Amino acid sequence: MRQKTILVIGGTGMLGKPVAQQLKADGFSVRILARSVEKARSLLGDGYEYVQGDYEDAESLKSAMQGCDGVHINIKGGPSEADYDRADHLGVKRIAEAAKTVGVGRVTLISAYAVSLEKADTPESRSKVKGEAALKSNGVPYTIFRASWFMETLPQFVQGKNISLIGKQIHRLHWIAAEDYARMVSKSYQTDETLNKEFYIFGPEAHTMGEAMEIYAKYKGVKVSSISTKMLSVLGLLTFNIELKSLAILMGYYERHGEDGSPEEANRLLGAPKVTLKEWCKKN
Repeated sequence: MRQKTILVIGGTGMLGKPVAQQLKADGFSVRILARSVEKARSLLGDGYEYVQGDYEDAESLKSAMQGCDGVHINIKGGPSEADYDRADHLGVKRIAEAAKTVGVGRVTLISAYAVSLEKADTPESRSKVKGEAALKSNGVPYTIFRASWFMETLPQFVQGKNISLIGKQIHRLHWIAAEDYARMVSKSYQTDETLNKEFYIFGPEAHTMGEAMEIYAKYKGVKVSSISTKMLSVLGLLTFNIELKSLAILMGYYERHGEDGSPEEANRLLGAPKVTLKEWCKKN
């Protein structure tokens, strides 16, 4: 049987790299699209095929997709509204169009658990809704992963000896490890039952963000501190820091919106995530 080739776009990032590694471990030939091949090779090492290109360049996309059985999209926009639209909407649309033109067998996409028309009240959520819609209406077979919060994001909230809880995060979230997500993406390429579906990808345990940070803090020797989304937004305005303003908007979104959807079908077809937050903290 011919070895299937999967192109990973965003394969050097926090979540794309584990997907590339898992696909390779499972016997796929993995091709990495990168602006800098040298940088990508330094992060991933040997055993991958590297092609230079950019997801904003349709011709380089079509060239990179030649001979591919699938394309996995793991890109992220921000912090400005234009940047979110450029990546999460127009980037996904351009990739899907190239995949259809070349005749790629399927496209897989990372998304978020709260993506829906009813909840599209921020620049990021609006862009993701448009991106999902562009992929689904394109005609190329697809699988969308609507993931809960990743454990790997927790270190991003650490500054010095503190980890910052931003806003009133009351919703209980099924935190997921990137290794479980990567395994599920790879598994999706091993069965046609996953085609043209959206899967909710939830970890094995539910914690509020505050609870998750308390667990993380115990293992990492930091303390949880709190700041309101309003105060963070003010700080962003005063310092002309667009990233702080964008983060305040993001965390305000998750103050309002908890998980919806069910992980039942994803767990049945792809195997339920198993890594708990405490296990992840011990390993990382």
